[in-house]
Amino acid sequence: MERRALLSALGVGVSGLAGCTDAIPGADGSGTNGQSELPDEYPDGAGPDGIDFSTLESDDETPLHAPRDHWDSYAIVFDEPPDRRRVEGDYYVNSSTGEVISELWYGARDYRNGDAYAYVQPADGLPDHQPRDEWESDPQFAYHDATDAYYRYDPQYGQIAPTNIGRHAEMVEPYGWEAVGAATHHGVPVVAYRLSDAEPEDSRATPAVEGSLELGVEDGIVYAFDLALDAEDEPRYTYAVRPEPFPDHEWVETARRVSGSTDGANDSA
Repeated sequence: MERRALLSALGVGVSGLAGCTDAIPGADGSGTNGQSELPDEYPDGAGPDGIDFSTLESDDETPLHAPRDHWDSYAIVFDEPPDRRRVEGDYYVNSSTGEVISELWYGARDYRNGDAYAYVQPADGLPDHQPRDEWESDPQFAYHDATDAYYRYDPQYGQIAPTNIGRHAEMVEPYGWEAVGAATHHGVPVVAYRLSDAEPEDSRATPAVEGSLELGVEDGIVYAFDLALDAEDEPRYTYAVRPEPFPDHEWVETARRVSGSTDGANDSA
């Protein structure tokens, strides 16, 4: 049941994103601060009249690494309509240790630190298409009665376990963007963009209604976006990379113990 490592789903058919406002509110209610006139500096691949995402992606900077220069720990959070889900996972990164915790669909979580990997799936969150007898028969998982959850611990899977980090921002790529000012995002210099062409280049994508995004000046990372699609009920997708405390994760030790592993977590990332 390798799917249990991650439900990775990005539907291009609705990956049309919308741009709109001059300020992008985060899930904590904060937004772009200090927006000003058009900036003098842009990351390679970006300019006042557009963004070449393929050039941005040719660099080694990613949301998994670049923000570590700014914050001790941070979150990569994505909000989408529950009936139109496309990209699984909110992520939390410890900048000093490299530990990563993922919050996945159906209440599942996973953890990686170097080679070490742990996963927990609460039994009461199991979807109908994954009955309990499948989990009971899967040798990768062990059931823990006290917490009513299934656990996996693997001391060698952490480096190769799949992740959706970086895939969320693919949703903005089919559209045209124009710069509207320089700003800061939780202290990080960014260029604020708004939607300039709502018709996607990819014919499989849905046209957008409105949208905005923030692009890191120094690293070319999309730090936030807010998109609405031209579809029924105008579904909206928002995304932010922002400073957050690294979550408690005592359950990782439970996973190791329940799985019978004698290997501790790798301290390097």
